[in-house]
Amino acid sequence: MMRGLAARGAAFGRTEAVRVLSALLLLGVAVVSFPQSLRAAIFSGGYDGIGDAAGMSLTLSQIERRVVGSLSLPGGAVYTLNGEREDIHAGTAQGALNGRDGQGDAFFHIEERPLGLQFLFIPATAEGPPDLGRASEYSFLKRGVRPTITDEMSPRYKPAPEEPVDILAFIDGFRGWSPGDTARLYAGLPERQRALILLYDHATAELMWRICEAAPEEGSIAARRLADMQERQQTDCEPYLHVVERAKKGGLFSEFLRRSQFQLELVRATVLCDRGETGAARCADVSALGSPLILRWRRADAIMREIAGPDAEPDLAEDGREPETGAAQEAEEVVVSSAPVAGVDAEPRAAPGTPVPLPRPGGGEETVSDFEPDVSPLAAEAVKKHRLPLARP
Repeated sequence: MMRGLAARGAAFGRTEAVRVLSALLLLGVAVVSFPQSLRAAIFSGGYDGIGDAAGMSLTLSQIERRVVGSLSLPGGAVYTLNGEREDIHAGTAQGALNGRDGQGDAFFHIEERPLGLQFLFIPATAEGPPDLGRASEYSFLKRGVRPTITDEMSPRYKPAPEEPVDILAFIDGFRGWSPGDTARLYAGLPERQRALILLYDHATAELMWRICEAAPEEGSIAARRLADMQERQQTDCEPYLHVVERAKKGGLFSEFLRRSQFQLELVRATVLCDRGETGAARCADVSALGSPLILRWRRADAIMREIAGPDAEPDLAEDGREPETGAAQEAEEVVVSSAPVAGVDAEPRAAPGTPVPLPRPGGGEETVSDFEPDVSPLAAEAVKKHRLPLARP
């Protein structure tokens, strides 16, 4: 019985040995047939520096184990690279950097990365050996390879200041901020500056759209400022945002943003005039351009409906009927405003702190203004029929 077990054990050992030998033979055939599959990638082609290496470029070429090329630095310095791979299967190489045009020599060590390589620049000491204490590490991306950046990795909005900003900084930055930051920083503007913006209809319509998207927390200062804007516009955020979405599909939304920007530039110019930072002639031009726009002030929802066009899907009121168009509402406002009201002067009065158009000094001696109004001036008889946006009592 013992002899039988020994024979079976010997046979089993021979079988396992044959299996191991067969596996090694197959592995050898695979290495011979597909040598590149077990080797590291060849250091060849161009590489561009990223991060701290921005502005650097690296060109490599490999023949067997030898690696040659050149390294260019942002300041114009160029090094000739000459080294070799430690092993044909290894993803590393090292060697010497010979400086051109008086540049000192150095050493390098590179390691392969999925999208490029890591480059260690090692200056040489005065005696010649590498000075590892002064070594710098740089990352290079293989030319033609670009990593995929998802929406989560790419920020949609620019960071906004934490503290209140000046109105000029607000005009320059609010389109890049998130709706929440826009609402917060708008609420932090002084009342006089906010009132100046609200004199212009397209600028107000854009701000209301962005602040409504923020949906400020109830009871906050931003929510109170939004409520004031809604009361002035006689609309709420939900229907207004709906008509804004329709306007975006109308094909003229970029024109709306252009008009809004033009009005915001008038706000900027008015502030600079108020601070005495602009000449009198230019300030007179600003007043002359701004007055017709203020007189033709319209509600934000009427502007958006006009941009959406007649082919847009109409909003339905609670009773199922279509709401009045902007033109019908304006006609009704003109009729109402033309009727005399007891106890109210026929001539509207400007709210305290509101800039008033000034006479142009010097008459025709001044140069032509570089502003271009996007509307033609109204005739005197037409101006009387338009209602001015008055300050809240």
